[in-house]
Amino acid sequence: MKQDINTLKDVHQLVDAFYAKVREDQTIGSFFNERLEGKWEAHHKKLYRFWHTVLLRKPDYFGNPVPLHFNMHLKKEHFDHWLVVWCHTVDGLFEGMIAERAKFRGKTMAQAFYSKIKSDELRGK
Repeated sequence: MKQDINTLKDVHQLVDAFYAKVREDQTIGSFFNERLEGKWEAHHKKLYRFWHTVLLRKPDYFGNPVPLHFNMHLKKEHFDHWLVVWCHTVDGLFEGMIAERAKFRGKTMAQAFYSKIKSDELRGK
């Protein structure tokens, strides 16, 4: 039986498994691989803190990740695909209330990121 996401170690497992899939993914992998070549470890450390804050409500991340995604030419289908990979990763590893929170927060973040990126593009930045 799968367990829920309860510890920082669980967050590490989720982030590591997710980005292992992303790196190989035909739809979204190139966006990450091009920007993060030689920087994956630092990226993971930041995301451990981010998801630790979001999922376990431990104030560990302070920042604004959205602007880092500007100028990446991401479309709605990229965010939709990111969400599918995210949810499959969560479901493959965990089950429970916090796992459900992970999928819900992934969905709300994908929508919010896309909305903010689209707004930025419309303003001509």
